[in-house]
Amino acid sequence: MAEVVIAAIAGLAAALLLGWALWARPLAAMRADRDGLKNEIAEARGEVARQQQERAGHAVEVQALQKRNGELAAAERQREALTAELSALRAGQAERDRAHAAEVARTADTFQTLAAKALDGAQVKLAERAEALMKLQHQAADAGLEKNRNQLAELIAPVKDTLVKYETRLGEVEMARKEAYGSLSEQLKGVVLGQERVSGAAAKLETALRSSGKVAGRWGEEQCRNVLEAAGLVEGIDFETQWSVDGDDGAKQRPDFKINLPGGRVLVIDVKCSIDAYVSAAESEDMAVRQTFLTAHARAVRTHADGLAKKDYAKAVGNAVEFVVLFVPGENFLGAALEQDRSLMNDFFKRQIVLAGPVNLVAVARTVGALRDQARLAKEAAEIARLGRDLYESIRIMGGNFLGVQRALETAVGNWNKLVGQVDS
Repeated sequence: MAEVVIAAIAGLAAALLLGWALWARPLAAMRADRDGLKNEIAEARGEVARQQQERAGHAVEVQALQKRNGELAAAERQREALTAELSALRAGQAERDRAHAAEVARTADTFQTLAAKALDGAQVKLAERAEALMKLQHQAADAGLEKNRNQLAELIAPVKDTLVKYETRLGEVEMARKEAYGSLSEQLKGVVLGQERVSGAAAKLETALRSSGKVAGRWGEEQCRNVLEAAGLVEGIDFETQWSVDGDDGAKQRPDFKINLPGGRVLVIDVKCSIDAYVSAAESEDMAVRQTFLTAHARAVRTHADGLAKKDYAKAVGNAVEFVVLFVPGENFLGAALEQDRSLMNDFFKRQIVLAGPVNLVAVARTVGALRDQARLAKEAAEIARLGRDLYESIRIMGGNFLGVQRALETAVGNWNKLVGQVDS
């Protein structure tokens, strides 16, 4: 029995040894394959992670490009809007120039027509009176009345003097009109040359303006003066600078400019030239930073306009018009402020403050010049009318004297005939 058990155990051990011999090698190979697969899976996962990181980087770059494209599109739209606004301003200015030229032409034609009618009527009456005078002189010569001829010459002298004054005044008016048209052409040429000089010195000017507030203020005042002079106004006559008035509290107030209007009234102009924030915005490439500077620029313009409204120059001056002009020496400066603060213009217009750039100020100055010319023409027309009345009065008096001379001559001739008849009888 023990032998059987031993034999069974020995057989079982042999079977186990045989099984282990048969399965040991495939199991090691399978373990090696499993380790290899694990390594490949780890490498694949690393590759996937790397590709995901690259994809995330590409997504960030795409978003940055899309943002940049959006900014470029917004800048292009802004440029197109500014271009359209500039075109509209130029078209409006051209239309105002044409209307002004047409009004001047109509005024000149009307004046020439009235003057021609007045002169023609005076010449006809003068011819009739001259014919009567010639007949009277002929009669006086035939009668040998040298004294009557001298009296007639004395009667004619006032009429002759009045006509000479009349023709001289008409010549002066015509010469003044031609000089006005010539000066307008020269002023327009001056504007073009001035703009070329300004463009050439823009870089130096920017540095000077940003370096000192006083320099910027003086530059703004000089720009305002150039605009007024280019529109035909003369400093010291049509406008004045740095004059002072007493405010409600007794303190001296010094507006930058005042324009003298017909009728003794004045238009007050104050200059605003703070462009540091605007220039910083133009130089910045970051849209957020640029927007911050533009907002600060609009806020500076509003602050200055608010301070100007509180000064109430129109009330302090007394004979000023109801509104005050706030001059910003650059259409781009004013346009940027209005774009950021769209209610800026209307808010201060309600407070009698008008914001104006060079284009609008030129229109205002030319309107003032047209009013000045109209007032001068009206004054000259009144002078011509006065000369016409004087001429009529002289002719009327001369006619009365003619009748007196005629009656005296008739009486003298009648008495002479009676005397001759008595002598003959």
